[in-house]
Amino acid sequence: MLNLGINNDGIAFEVALESLGQSRQPFMNAINEEQAKAHPSQALIQYYKMRLAALDGLQDGITPQDMNAVRRIFDKQAPFRIN
Repeated sequence: MLNLGINNDGIAFEVALESLGQSRQPFMNAINEEQAKAHPSQALIQYYKMRLAALDGLQDGITPQDMNAVRRIFDKQAPFRIN
């Protein structure tokens, strides 16, 4: 992550929250598209809703003290890397 100075963690936290919020849109679109089909897959809709709930839980539960989690949000290539 690029160090932007004294408030780097605060900035990273805000950007991580924004990133999580933006991650919701593809799932919301997928739900709408699936529901518009003549025979929507309820299992697929449930899967999308569970992914949304997981994003909501993370977005609501993450705090500025969770910088390891914030770094993982930024590092989508290696989400399980421990620094």
